[in-house]
Order: sequence, then structure tokens, then C-alpha cells
Amino acid sequence: MSARVKLLLPVLGSMAFSACVGSAPSRDGSRRVSRIVPPQAKAVVRTAKTYLPEEEKTRPTPKDCSDFVYKVFSEHALKLPRTAVEMSLSGSRVASSKDLRMGDLVFFSGAKVSRAVGHVGIYVNNGIFIHLSKPDAGVSMESLYSDYYRQRYLTARRVFP
Repeated sequence: MSARVKLLLPVLGSMAFSACVGSAPSRDGSRRVSRIVPPQAKAVVRTAKTYLPEEEKTRPTPKDCSDFVYKVFSEHALKLPRTAVEMSLSGSRVASSKDLRMGDLVFFSGAKVSRAVGHVGIYVNNGIFIHLSKPDAGVSMESLYSDYYRQRYLTARRVFP
């Protein structure tokens, strides 16, 4: 083994250990909590995707965005309040959109940009969320980073540990 490899082994070993404990340094040097996704959160997202028009044609379209989220979570015996405003007080606050995990609830203002919760969706992954914007349009997946939703993003809540 070369001297260079021998010098790198302790460094590589400590990097591997830090990956195992579920935290990694962020850009500012602080440590972030693991992004391990609970199996129940994955199941919720899978169920939400079955509401997409191209996935299951026999599913009735929910009345509105909060009805969609409520029904998806109810299918997994997870009780949420019925309205988007009440849902925005459930679980624990996600500090930043950069910390979102699969299954988190994402909240937006309504058609007008304001600080009032008017819309809710379920975070899927990689900046994508699933929601019902208009019942006649059906459930769809959108980017959090589109101009429309980026301007209206308010907060997110984590209902899974």
C-alpha cells in the first residue's frame, strides 16, 4: 500500500462513519439531520400518485387541495385536519424548503400572493410536489421552483418523525 493511500485511510474512514450516522456537513459547515425517509412517507407519496389522471381513471377527483391531502393521508390511517389552514399547524415546521423530505406538506398562498395559507400539496422529491389545483384539471405534479409557486410558497410541515 502506498504512503499516500495510508494517509487517506483515516480520512476516508471518518467520512464513511459520518455518512452512517445520518448527518452530513452543509455548505456553511454545520451538520444537518439525515434525510432518511420513513416508509410510511413513501407509501403516502405512492398513494398520492395514484390520483394522477394518467394513473388510475376510476378514482374520483377530490373536491379541493386539502380534500386531496386529507384523503391520501386517511388511506394510511393518518388523521389530518380538514382544511389547508388547519393542516399548516400540524406536525413540526420545516425550517427551509432546502430541508424538505418526501411526504412533507407544502403550503402556498392562494391565487393572490399573500401571507395567508390558501393551498396545500405533498412534497415528492427533488423540488416536485403533488397537489390538486383545480378539480376540473385533476391532480398534477409541479415544481416548487416555478415562478408561480416560488412566489407563493409560505411554509412546510413534517407530519412524519
